[in-house]
Amino acid sequence: MAERVPVPVAVAVLLNRHRVFMCKRGRTRPLPNQWEFPGGKVEVGEVPEAALRRELDEELGLGVRRLVLFGAYSHVYDLPEGPVHYVLLAYRANVRDAAWSRSGRWMNADELGKAHVVDGSHALVSELIDAGLVRAGKHQEANRGGTAPGSP
Repeated sequence: MAERVPVPVAVAVLLNRHRVFMCKRGRTRPLPNQWEFPGGKVEVGEVPEAALRRELDEELGLGVRRLVLFGAYSHVYDLPEGPVHYVLLAYRANVRDAAWSRSGRWMNADELGKAHVVDGSHALVSELIDAGLVRAGKHQEANRGGTAPGSP
């Protein structure tokens, strides 16, 4: 059996007016219909910040000027092919709402509390709320939407 090593993943904590941007996983992917932060795996030899910029461009068509490391998180998922250990490097960025955000959803603290967020992001969500970066608030028109690209 091949040795399993942690998989590095860079994710974006995109903030706007005390809301955070989330993407919904497709029905045919592992962890279907769960909410996650945009981002993806860091390729071998790739700097995590560069990987995140690449993923944001590929997934959302979004370019971000300044990314600041917010924290590192670790979670082991028990997937059908066996346990997979992900290490998330979360980078924070303040962004403007625009057409790119139609591929996901802006969520305030109330909505995050009700959303089915992937297990590996629970600690990150809690820290965002505890730090006051994401706050409770009224449901806003910009929160419509709900599926990530490629999701039915």
